[in-house]
Amino acid sequence: MARNIDIGLLRAFATVVETGSVTAAAGALSLTQAAVSQQIKRLEDVFGTAVFLRKQRKLVLSPDGERLLTFAQRLIALNDETWRAMTAPAFEGEVRLGVPYDLVARFLPKVLRRFDKRFPNVRVSLLTSTSRFLLDALHRGELDLALTTEMTSPARAESLLVDQLVWVGGIGGDAYLRDPLPVSLGAETCAFRPYALAALAKWQRQWRPVSESNSLEPMIATLEADLAVAPMLTCAVPNALEILNDATGLPKLPVCHVNLYLPRNTQNDMASELAAVLRDEFGSVATGQKVSKQKKAAAA
Repeated sequence: MARNIDIGLLRAFATVVETGSVTAAAGALSLTQAAVSQQIKRLEDVFGTAVFLRKQRKLVLSPDGERLLTFAQRLIALNDETWRAMTAPAFEGEVRLGVPYDLVARFLPKVLRRFDKRFPNVRVSLLTSTSRFLLDALHRGELDLALTTEMTSPARAESLLVDQLVWVGGIGGDAYLRDPLPVSLGAETCAFRPYALAALAKWQRQWRPVSESNSLEPMIATLEADLAVAPMLTCAVPNALEILNDATGLPKLPVCHVNLYLPRNTQNDMASELAAVLRDEFGSVATGQKVSKQKKAAAA
């Protein structure tokens, strides 16, 4: 016999995981702490198993809770996408999106596919460049919304993801052993360049530039060929490259924000709908990273 799952129960469960506590989840859901606790209890009754365990006064996922989380996130995302699709107006026209080079391959295919399914009559015009250039284009009214990679999240920006900046190189490569160290840094307007240069300046080892192009492809080519190393966001590292760990001795890099900007004092419904899809996609990545860190902490 078919059984139905209450999305509200799954949302309460996923929010507790995301925020780390019932109290924080209650605030995020605009519910009382007792109501959230009751929803978790009802969810456990539905499946006949505990989804959380309490260790040292903290809630951690049980094995069944870990198994449920992925399904819960998919069901919640599908529920929200269905709701928006059925209640949103039938838009037509164009929305102009700016995205930094390094985020295109990792995030845009899923985002554009989801948006096109909901709004097949809306054309997404994509501009790829450095964050500084994209912000200037947004200010000039040439974009409807823009993603940026920055070390902070300014007041007018919405931080979609906080990710670690890491050194990457060719799989199994040894470019990091060369002296001076060969480094691909991208163009002068690259958001990561000043922070990579600052880290290298504090380092007691010589280095030399290899690729300083406005395009991502030449940089990746030098890395795959094991001719250099480069700074990249953890979430954006291609499968053909690998993250260089602390054992390589390379200098530590800071964390970085993926920010979302919309124009001030401008209401664009199509841009708002695309922004919602971007939030969902980056939110799933952020949740996945948090769960991964929790698992590593538990294993330690």
